[in-house]
Amino acid sequence: MTQTLENAVNLPEEQRFFRRGLSWEKFKAIQASFENVSGVRLFYCEGILEIVTIGKPHEVIKCLIAGLLITYFEVKGIEFFP
Repeated sequence: MTQTLENAVNLPEEQRFFRRGLSWEKFKAIQASFENVSGVRLFYCEGILEIVTIGKPHEVIKCLIAGLLITYFEVKGIEFFP
């Protein structure tokens, strides 16, 4: 099934969760537990952990941009490694 950008507006948005006061060691332990979980990204800065779920709109736009870049590189004869 092909998803159009217009329909992406109705898809679930990404979600963000924050946890404050974590040490680097605790973050690394949590990161290891998410190692095999797709669609989730972890960010850590100054004791704050942010867990972000990647929603379908993100994936749709990512694929669209990738397709446009591949086409551009091929037309311009630019060597690239996807």
